[in-house]
Amino acid sequence: MRLRIRSRNPNLSAPAARPSDAARFGIPVVRLTNAYRGMPNGVLANRELVKVANKPFDDRELDQEAYEQAEEHFRLVQTRLPQDAVEAVAREVVRRLAFRLPRNLSSGHMPTEEEIDLLCEALLSNDEVAGDRIILAARRDGIEPENIYLGYVAGAARRLGVMWEEDRVSFLQVTMASGKLYRIIRGLRHVLDNSLNLAGPEKRSLFALVPDETHTLGIEIATDVFRRQGWDVEMVMGEPHDAIIAMTEQHRFRSVVLVAHSERMLAALISLVLAIRITQPMAYIVVAGNIVDQVEDVSTLVGADDVIPDIETAVGRLGAIIDFD
Repeated sequence: MRLRIRSRNPNLSAPAARPSDAARFGIPVVRLTNAYRGMPNGVLANRELVKVANKPFDDRELDQEAYEQAEEHFRLVQTRLPQDAVEAVAREVVRRLAFRLPRNLSSGHMPTEEEIDLLCEALLSNDEVAGDRIILAARRDGIEPENIYLGYVAGAARRLGVMWEEDRVSFLQVTMASGKLYRIIRGLRHVLDNSLNLAGPEKRSLFALVPDETHTLGIEIATDVFRRQGWDVEMVMGEPHDAIIAMTEQHRFRSVVLVAHSERMLAALISLVLAIRITQPMAYIVVAGNIVDQVEDVSTLVGADDVIPDIETAVGRLGAIIDFD
């Protein structure tokens, strides 16, 4: 089933993918240009945005480690997972970015339809950082973080979802564009999630069994061990994907431990990590269970911060990951 989103501008034609991927799939590549030249309204704004999108990339505001981790994560997902799993990952990113609810929406500037269209064109172009430049320029112009997220990022995600639904962009194009959006919000995570109370309980953690995983003994033992060591652990078993994400949004855990015991859980695990990264950008995410031994470098592949390889070292390792005394 495709993602169902409605648009106010059904006539936007989509640019194509970057050359390296486009050549493989026979997709024509276009240069980032002013798609609205000659329109009576918004031409000047769009020309200015085109200039911004083509300026040298200034990444001084980015959390470079998170930005690069997100980029590598999406690259690995596209190369290591089957196409249906990659499509599910792209759909999850678009859905989460498009419909994240605001905590403190400012009454400041929100982008116009034309600005969203140009941002989508930048994200779909062969320029890897054109979309980043537009979003970073909005930040430097003093636009509030929630307005950047809900106006630019969510607006672009909704527009991409509509274009995908209406078959005006390909699966490959949406995957690349959603990866770029995910990368920039990870790079700006400290800015976009500035309402997070970092002084909250460091030993507050969620232990969640990946949906459809049936082996429960390990997570039950681990929860008991951590609670005996003074941790405040919430344990979740048998819950669907959206219920787990809703719990992380409601309680804002400092760390989330996702437990899986087989390689067949890989796609579900990746979707969970991506959704938590989007909704709780400052949370520490750790993978545990037999999948740690079954999948090489699983933390990098799924986009987690680290793994817990065994119960004997689990408490000390998680404590070191979130770095408290």
